[in-house]
Amino acid sequence: MPEKSNSIKTIPLKKIRPNPSQPRKYFDPDAMEALTNSIERFGVLSPITVRECGDDMYELICGERRYRAAYNAGLTHIPCIIVDASHSDCAILSLLENLQREDLSFLEIAESYRELVKEQGFTSRELSRRLGGRPYVISERMSLMRLDPIVRKYIRSFHLSERQAAALLKIHDSSRQIDAVRQICENGLTESETLKYIADLVKSDDEPNVRINKIKDIKILRNTLNSAVGLIRRSGIDAEYSECNGEEGHEFVIIIHN
Repeated sequence: MPEKSNSIKTIPLKKIRPNPSQPRKYFDPDAMEALTNSIERFGVLSPITVRECGDDMYELICGERRYRAAYNAGLTHIPCIIVDASHSDCAILSLLENLQREDLSFLEIAESYRELVKEQGFTSRELSRRLGGRPYVISERMSLMRLDPIVRKYIRSFHLSERQAAALLKIHDSSRQIDAVRQICENGLTESETLKYIADLVKSDDEPNVRINKIKDIKILRNTLNSAVGLIRRSGIDAEYSECNGEEGHEFVIIIHN
């Protein structure tokens, strides 16, 4: 028989499944150890939130840290608030709890947004309505998942800011992204220094394309001048054509003899 919505019950840990949509991917070892010690001494003071998922099993919605710490502390049972929630509601509630507690990094939030869009079919506008954020902010955060996984690992490990992460998106080649984030982290660049470094890097990346276009233009000009001199000669006029590279640039000379 289904449990009454929002009722509290002590449930065996072995009957609780982790939340596959858990937005939090990193758990600080020191904080987890402190929580485990607290639970060993005082027990779980605040119930976790679960939902029924059939076969006398439950799925964790909120309280992943307490669930893990209780297991580490050797507990066999844990107090739970049982709510009536669908799978999609479960994912939203789990994300909301972490957002309200400001427990998630911006990359974890971005990954949660992407998973909700991918697995639940939400649009940015639907997510903004359910979570309370603006659609463009959600879209911009999701775009961070385009960063190379190695780049995201550097961002997490060196605690780069969201603006630094967003700036790296301007570098489209993944290998260049990795080189750039390595330089930023190893040299301890500040946010403003990072923005300038990436702007200069992107600008320098554009220069070879400009140079290639100039070379192509020179080749077209050379062929045009050669054709013009050939036409002059075929008309019976003595003409010479020469070309050289000077300090100020390419020099083309056509001499028409008297």
